[in-house]
Amino acid sequence: MTTKSVRKPALQSAALLAALFALVLLNLAVGSVYIPLKDLLHPSGAYAEIIYIIRLPEAIGAVIAGASLAVAGAVMQAVFRNPLAEPYVTGTASGAVLGVLCGFALGILVHGLFGFALILEPLFGFAGAMLATVLVIMIGRRGEWLSLILSGIAISILFSAMIMLLDSYLLARTPSSFSILLLLFGTLANLNATTDALMAVIAIPCILCAIYYAKKLNLIMISDEVAQSSGTNPGRFRKEMLVLSGVLTAAALSFTGIIGFVGLITPHIIRLFGRNVDNAYVIPMAAMLGASVLLLSNAIARIAIPDTTVPITAITSIIGVPMLIYLIRKGDFFGRSY
Repeated sequence: MTTKSVRKPALQSAALLAALFALVLLNLAVGSVYIPLKDLLHPSGAYAEIIYIIRLPEAIGAVIAGASLAVAGAVMQAVFRNPLAEPYVTGTASGAVLGVLCGFALGILVHGLFGFALILEPLFGFAGAMLATVLVIMIGRRGEWLSLILSGIAISILFSAMIMLLDSYLLARTPSSFSILLLLFGTLANLNATTDALMAVIAIPCILCAIYYAKKLNLIMISDEVAQSSGTNPGRFRKEMLVLSGVLTAAALSFTGIIGFVGLITPHIIRLFGRNVDNAYVIPMAAMLGASVLLLSNAIARIAIPDTTVPITAITSIIGVPMLIYLIRKGDFFGRSY
């Protein structure tokens, strides 16, 4: 390995880390109340409350959620050998949102449980995401990539229909509950130090595990036969990675609601501009880029329309769609043309 080949990823990592730090500062500064740089460095009074209670937890949560979704997307694209694979394809995202809605419904409809709604929502969200993942694995028993994808699409459609039914019922019962709509389109407004800690405890070990298995992901991305010849059971490994991706997705979406395009597009951006499809490179770089994309989207969402916060999925979609169209036109996925 040449010095130049080692230096290039190091410089790219340094650039992404610098961008990540700058975007964290931007998230601390912008919003309904603008905070100057000097007050960011030495906050006091009302500025300190805004930073430490509201904006810093949102920024930390954006980093964890963005990294989780990006890594989940990179892993799924590798094990399914499908450039369009992402957490939403397997129904995990729909399961998380359905679970959160069930927790919300239980909190407002069952007397005495309303005070526990903030606990029930993420708990049910995580359970819903994992239920969807387990159902996909059970239906696609053989572990073949096509059967798992088709199972995921079926579960996603079923859970999405249930979300629409439950959402219609809840809006009819509590028409003033704007939080239901925010949940369906994604928001970081509900994050705090406790939710950030819970997300981090789940997400960080999973991201490290994905990096550890990067070599096996490279082999299965080539073919099942190559993976099997190296001693890896493709069907079993694919299911294990599907569970890993499900846990990462659940950790993020149980607290934020639906956030689109981060898991789909960030791994492709890394592969395209890094000219490297090695998952030992793609996964950590995608984690940093996913965190940066979500931080940027959150900052834009705060200031796009005065006196309101735009759903964050609207911003991630606006950022992601042009990039996806470019990749489709170029026909360049996984470093090869289609």
